[in-house]
Amino acid sequence: MSFAFTRFDLMSWFAQRQTLLALALIVVVGILVPVPGMAIIASALVTSLMLSTPFLGDERDRLDTLYGVLPISRRAIVVGRALSILVYGVVALVVATAATLGVAVVRGTMIVPDLLAIAYAAAFAMVGLSIAVQLPVLFRVGYSRGRLMVYAPTILIVGAAWIAQAAGVIDGEALGSIPFALGLGVCAAIGVLGILIGTVVAVRLYARRELR
Repeated sequence: MSFAFTRFDLMSWFAQRQTLLALALIVVVGILVPVPGMAIIASALVTSLMLSTPFLGDERDRLDTLYGVLPISRRAIVVGRALSILVYGVVALVVATAATLGVAVVRGTMIVPDLLAIAYAAAFAMVGLSIAVQLPVLFRVGYSRGRLMVYAPTILIVGAAWIAQAAGVIDGEALGSIPFALGLGVCAAIGVLGILIGTVVAVRLYARRELR
């Protein structure tokens, strides 16, 4: 049932102009900032910003009311929506990878595989954090009251990095000393935990929400 809802969800918002323009923005970033990995990070930011888009469609088309009468569980709706967001994230990542490789070919630059791996892992962690922060709030209060949460993950990440740097907790030398495998593992763990926690909490909160 969750997969059926995912298909329905993607049909309702994926092909919209603003959604496709966001994918085009990733290509623009890859061209204007030709640093290997930047387009991949941009794809995570775009996915984070677009996470609230299906909730806007729910309110505009009064789909929440429809969900309340359909023979589908709240859990299936939450899981299906999480999967549709992840599908968008994968598409954004594919676009980012194509832009990165295309720019590298045109400029004749060499791409270091380890750098791309770190970029993929960091992007996955960012998407996981975005789901953990935004999904429960949007399912609990809807788009109108929760739309400002779209900026929360970016503010959280940038703010934490700035505080850590200002406090001397992290610097270039410290980051460089982190083992490659450990960095990948931490990012992967953050991404997986963020997706799981965000989805589980959203299911619980959405179950208590009155749809009308």
